[in-house]
This record gives sequence, C-alpha cells and structure tokens, in this order.
Amino acid sequence: MKFEYNKLVHKVDTYLRRKRSVSKLWACMLPEKLFTPELWVWEPRSVAVGAAWGASWAIAPVPLQTIFTVLCSVWTRGNVPVSVLACCISFPGYQVIAWPLQWYAGAWLLRQVGISSGVTLELMRDAALAATQGWDAATNILSNANILILSIEFLLGCAITCAAMWVAAYCIVCLVWGRK
Repeated sequence: MKFEYNKLVHKVDTYLRRKRSVSKLWACMLPEKLFTPELWVWEPRSVAVGAAWGASWAIAPVPLQTIFTVLCSVWTRGNVPVSVLACCISFPGYQVIAWPLQWYAGAWLLRQVGISSGVTLELMRDAALAATQGWDAATNILSNANILILSIEFLLGCAITCAAMWVAAYCIVCLVWGRK
C-alpha cells in the first residue's frame, strides 16, 4: 500500500513540475496583461469591444489577423476569447467578395475628392478574368492605370470597411445584449 502511495505522490509531483515549467514557458512568451481577468469576463462592454475588433480584423487583408485582434482587445480591454472567435468569421475565399468592395469604397471616396486611378469595375473584372490566363494578360489590361493611386484606393477602402465593420459589430452586440 505504501509503495502505491509513493508512486502516486511521485506522479503528482512530476505532473506539477511539468505544469509549472509549461506555465513559465507561456509566461515568458505571452504578455502578463493578456491574462488579466477583466479581459476574459462576459460583461456587455468587453464582449462588444472584443466582437468589434474580431469582426473588423476578420476582413482586413493582412496575415495573422488573430494576433492583431488580441493586441487590440488587450489595448482597449475587450474580451479576448470573443475577439478571437469573431475573427474566425472570415471564411476561405471571402477575399473574392471583400477586396473588390474594399477597393470600390476607397475609389468612390477618392473620386469625391477628384482623385482617380483610372480603374473601373469593368476594367477590374476584365483584369481578374485575364489573371486566370496569366499575370501578363492582367498587367496588360491594368497598364494604363496609376498603380500608386489604385493601391491608395484599396488601402483607404480597407480602412473604411474595417471601421464600418467595427461600428456595426459593436452596435449589434450592444443591441442584442440590451444596452442602449
């Protein structure tokens, strides 16, 4: 009986040592602020902020969206698990829809100011269809466009749509939660 007890104590001790070393590893890799209790509590404001950050970064055309979502949630004290879950709403292939809409939003805004790259929806569609045959065909179609202004249109559209998604997600969560 004593032998079994010593074996059990040894197993528990080994487990606890391993757990402590793993927690030290995570502690040195992740910031301490990430594990503050207020970032993991289900309260209306933090859930709304977390969902808003997750939804806005979900449509952003950047890699590692989850990392940006977590950093922004920690910065603004949003709920971290909700922000990560909301960031996962971006399904594979959403770029086919989102990126042209983001470009169009930026192009529309810059056209209101009087700046244009010379690209239209028809030209963009033709370039996308030509890209299936090769990049040379697509670049031939877009050769007369100002690529710098086209890039600015796209980046501005991304900022606009991500901000709009932030506001929409925040308002939806507040309405569902029952806050005014």
